[in-house]
Amino acid sequence: MDRNMSLQMQLLIALVAASFIGFCDGNRFQEAWVMNCDHTFPDGSNFDLKPLTRTAGRPDFVGRDKSGNFYYINVCANVQEIPHECRVLQKDIRSPVYQVRNDSFCHWLGLEGSHQWDLIEPGSPFVGVQLTYSDGEYCQEGVNRQVRLQFYCDHLGRLGTVGDYYVTVESPCTYVVTFPTIHGCPKEVAWSKGTYFNICFFIGVGLYLGIGTALNMSKHSLPLSVQALPHIEFWLELPDLVKDGVAFTVDFVLVQMGRREGRERGSFEWSGL
Repeated sequence: MDRNMSLQMQLLIALVAASFIGFCDGNRFQEAWVMNCDHTFPDGSNFDLKPLTRTAGRPDFVGRDKSGNFYYINVCANVQEIPHECRVLQKDIRSPVYQVRNDSFCHWLGLEGSHQWDLIEPGSPFVGVQLTYSDGEYCQEGVNRQVRLQFYCDHLGRLGTVGDYYVTVESPCTYVVTFPTIHGCPKEVAWSKGTYFNICFFIGVGLYLGIGTALNMSKHSLPLSVQALPHIEFWLELPDLVKDGVAFTVDFVLVQMGRREGRERGSFEWSGL
């Protein structure tokens, strides 16, 4: 029995030690916090990048520029694993993109909370969408690093993957990563209820006028003219009917307020405001 207790104590000590080691090495793996990864622009074009977010068990994207520097990237979240070179330099700032230079120096290029959505080409949603992360590590002359992830619309998967492209350095402090992906294509345009109503209204008016005119021309042998429109007498009288209705309403309100005497039925006529 003493032997069993000894084994249990050893196991407990091992678990505590493992937990302590994991806590001390906590900067290696980052929290799996994910931002809202879909966005709708004022023109109604909607993009959903959630399928590109790397979560547990899915390694971060890796890109490279022409100088041989590597970039570790996640989409709408911080990278899953902080690069070894960054951990050695004790750079534990959580970031969606890290640069590891060919001399093993490391920079974090932006903060998750600073992201901004834009179309790659304004007014052309089918080109693609981009996420810009700013507030990265200090660069030079009071400027912080920033990175733009550009997701080009690729319906057929012919453009390859981010691994097929070099990361470009647009300026000493701005980096651009190209993602060819079907998720860079806008989803179906999200119409508002007002848009649906307007579409249905005008379709209904068109059908009413078209079918009504055709029936009048066929049934009454009318020529194609204003007289062939459906219920033309009613529509011609409508302005006067509206005028009478407004006059009656105004007169009724004034009578209720005591500012005018009531009129006998049949004697109503417009007296102006």
